[in-house]
Amino acid sequence: MCWRALLALPAALAGCAPALPTPNTTVRTDGYLPGPLTAATLIDGPLPAAWWRDFQSPALDGLVAAGLDANPTLGQAEANLAAAQAQAAANNGAYLPQISLNPNDTRESYPTGPNQTPAFTVYSLAGTISYDPGLFGARHYTYLNGAALADYQRAELDAARQALVGNIVAAAIGEAAAREQIATTEQIVGDEQSLLKLLNGEYTMGAIPQLNVLQQQSQVLATEATLPPLQTQADQLRDRLAILTGRLPADFAASGITLGGLGVPAVIPVALPSAYLANRPDLRAARAQVAAQNAALGIAVAHLYPDLTLTATGGYAAETFGALFNTSSALWTLAGNLLAPLYDGGILRARRDQAQAQLQGALLAYRGAVLNAFGEAADALQAVRNDRVALARAEAAAQTANAAYQLGAAQFRFGATDYTTVLNAEEVAARQALNLAQARGNMLLDIARLRSVMAV
Repeated sequence: MCWRALLALPAALAGCAPALPTPNTTVRTDGYLPGPLTAATLIDGPLPAAWWRDFQSPALDGLVAAGLDANPTLGQAEANLAAAQAQAAANNGAYLPQISLNPNDTRESYPTGPNQTPAFTVYSLAGTISYDPGLFGARHYTYLNGAALADYQRAELDAARQALVGNIVAAAIGEAAAREQIATTEQIVGDEQSLLKLLNGEYTMGAIPQLNVLQQQSQVLATEATLPPLQTQADQLRDRLAILTGRLPADFAASGITLGGLGVPAVIPVALPSAYLANRPDLRAARAQVAAQNAALGIAVAHLYPDLTLTATGGYAAETFGALFNTSSALWTLAGNLLAPLYDGGILRARRDQAQAQLQGALLAYRGAVLNAFGEAADALQAVRNDRVALARAEAAAQTANAAYQLGAAQFRFGATDYTTVLNAEEVAARQALNLAQARGNMLLDIARLRSVMAV
């Protein structure tokens, strides 16, 4: 029974992990992010995972699906997760019994000895079993470290997925807004050119001075100068969509998404419980890093204590191959190697202090990630709230300008006003339509950013 007690001792010591304080990684969930709390603007239920579907655009859904399927960044994140899981399995396997076997016979020739015995050959076949129980928590903390690092890579994969979706949606909305502004600007240029033609006619007849013509010509050129930057913006966003969906720009056609084809989500929150931030992928990744560093500290502390390795060797040895597997040819040895650090020049304690400092750094990084998450969410909420006001004012201004144009056109038909007044009113209406397109694009972009910020 003594040998059983001897074998049970390492298992008992392996469970004697030094107690470490649990790092505090809680996030306040009893408050709300900035914004007025009303039934119409507060979401109490979980946000939908496929939040981009709220824009009610099959073309946008297709882009997101293509990106999730073909984007190389996601493939890289998946490979990192697989590598972390394999590394965790390898680290845990080091604390399981290690069995090795030499399946080939070994022939050893011994020369004549002092007693003038003739030379002979020994045939042997042996295997070895070694076992490191991971005393004083080494095994326990190694397991926790590997699991935490795998959790970190899993959170990184989720973060990459959410970032990809957010970037695709933002690029698609941005491209649609840019092309809407291009179309509106081209309409403005047409109106201004019509007015310039009219002014040229009046100048030719001597009705107006040349200054009026030159001023209008300058206005046409200034408006035309705004088109190339808008075109560049639209083309660059189209190229970005190509890269995000795993294609070369030359192989990617226009997305076909228009600003008018994007729906506005039925509920646009301006206030959300801070509990939504607790499971953001970046916060889960930061918490996993804290857990991994805490486990690394446990490993460093365990190395300050003795380490035990048990080794058993067994097999057969005989002078003839026929007798190799006889019972009398069996051999075995059982050994224990206990390594207790006495003096190492302070290496182990320095590594413990290093792990303690790295844990503190991980906690500070987590604190920074929490602050960043709250900052992003607050900014997104405030942007959406301000966009609602800006969009309402832009809609009112566009309606007023269009009503003025319709009134001017009606008065011109009855001879109550001149054509210049009508064209000016039409130009103002077109510019207000451009402002409306910009306001609507900003609104949709900020809604997408808010949904992406709060996604889990």
